[in-house]
Amino acid sequence: MSDVLVLSVDVSDAVVAVRARTRSGEPAECTGCGQLSAWCHSRYVRSLADVTIAGRPLRIDLSVRRLYCENASCPKVTFAEQTPGLTVRYQRRTPPLQRLVEDVGVVLAGRGGSRMLRILNVRLSRCTVLSQLMRVPFPPLVTPRVLGVDDFALYGDTYGTLLVDATTRLPLTLWEGRDAEQLSHWLRDHPGVEVACRDGSLAYRQGITAGAPDAVQVSDRFQCAMRRLVVSPAQSG
Repeated sequence: MSDVLVLSVDVSDAVVAVRARTRSGEPAECTGCGQLSAWCHSRYVRSLADVTIAGRPLRIDLSVRRLYCENASCPKVTFAEQTPGLTVRYQRRTPPLQRLVEDVGVVLAGRGGSRMLRILNVRLSRCTVLSQLMRVPFPPLVTPRVLGVDDFALYGDTYGTLLVDATTRLPLTLWEGRDAEQLSHWLRDHPGVEVACRDGSLAYRQGITAGAPDAVQVSDRFQCAMRRLVVSPAQSG
């Protein structure tokens, strides 16, 4: 924050308002081509919401520069400077507050996340929380050692396939249908599965055998219990 100069801090019961500005003369990187420029066009004020201070909402009124891009081949004529750690393009929340909203959204989703944020004195609707949740990038896919394969009902007699990391219990992917070929393709593209926990579906057995022939195929406790209920004692031996 060495490029930010705090002008004033106004504290009230409703909000803590901070007036600040970026220091003049420092070159900024064009958001279009990346070239540095110090040719100032004008200034405008960005209102940024930040994490609360002692339970009070924090608003930062930051005066930033709009600069000319000196690269003639760049499609941008002017651009707004960004302050790392404080501003993000097209964002009215600081990175710390944005991370808080995303974390709460991941844990509690829309309605619950909105209620929890309200307790933290951050007022956002459930639709906004869900919108921010949908923008969170997925973590990199790591091939699990123990893979769970099961089906689920989409509607009526239409089913889909769900793959789960049996160790972390996190979903990996899903698709419509119970297709052995699609499952075998996924396993060949993600080698390293040692144990595959599945139900009694013939399609899943064939797909695992073709895609991961060295993997041990097992059934979970639920599937084993269902088999004991269906198979009679005489048939089970």
